Amino acid sequence: MRISAAVVVYNPDISELIYNIKSYINVVDKVIVWQNTLVDQIQLRNSFVDVFDKIVFLGNGRNVGIGAGLNGAVKWSINNSYTHILTLDQDSCFESKYLTFYLDTINKNTDQSIGIFGVNPLCHAELVFSQSTHLLDVTDTITSGSVFPLEVFEKCGYFNEDMFIDAVDYEFCYRAKKYNGLKTVIITNAVMTHEVGYSKKTVWGFSTVNYSSFRTYYIVRNQTLIWRQYPEYFSYQYKKTLIMQHIIFRAIKIIMAESDKFEKIKSIFKGIKDGLFGKLLFSVKIHN
Repeated sequence: MRISAAVVVYNPDISELIYNIKSYINVVDKVIVWQNTLVDQIQLRNSFVDVFDKIVFLGNGRNVGIGAGLNGAVKWSINNSYTHILTLDQDSCFESKYLTFYLDTINKNTDQSIGIFGVNPLCHAELVFSQSTHLLDVTDTITSGSVFPLEVFEKCGYFNEDMFIDAVDYEFCYRAKKYNGLKTVIITNAVMTHEVGYSKKTVWGFSTVNYSSFRTYYIVRNQTLIWRQYPEYFSYQYKKTLIMQHIIFRAIKIIMAESDKFEKIKSIFKGIKDGLFGKLLFSVKIHN
């Protein structure tokens, strides 16, 4: 196995980013930092004096979205003869023992029907999955902590760039399953610390994520599109979350406690409209 790690950054806390990169740079062969906003390379150089040659900076600081950033890292990895890529959020980190175990398990895998490997995220001090020695077959996994054999992209196409920011990971898992029969599995004993949004308590007693109208639009539109395109994989729980959390409760919270109310409410309705009546996520060509 020759593995690169790709982290797509957007206005990162540079100290946190350095801390997180330190958690995996000595375990992988290369770290690709895709810059959707420019980062201070001098500060990173000073923090990684002995291993700075393991870091590659791609992207020119223009926000091209998650899908395009990941695709740039995938193509660089393919062109430089890597076999696998580990995709990460800027706020995710590993204990080295878990990452070493995770990659060793993947390296020993002989099941060619597995297209995507995922970790067990530790969110707010709780594991998402119960730990087990067995691989857990799932319909999808998050971008952060996922490992893809690079040959998978030759079979399935690349990440969908039109989705821009939300549910890019789920769409790829569903596409790999639907058109190529490739499974997504979780290695539940491989734990990764992962932050899920940053909620803020309101004067009303409830918490709100306060996403921008831009982000709100893509959450609603993309998940509605996925529901249309992959109804057999988009679970009842996801449908319930979309309708109740991202549309109904979110609209109430926006009206009661968030700023930029008009634009955010408008973005929800626009997301619903474009999700229900817009063009589906990709043409047949992407998976030929």
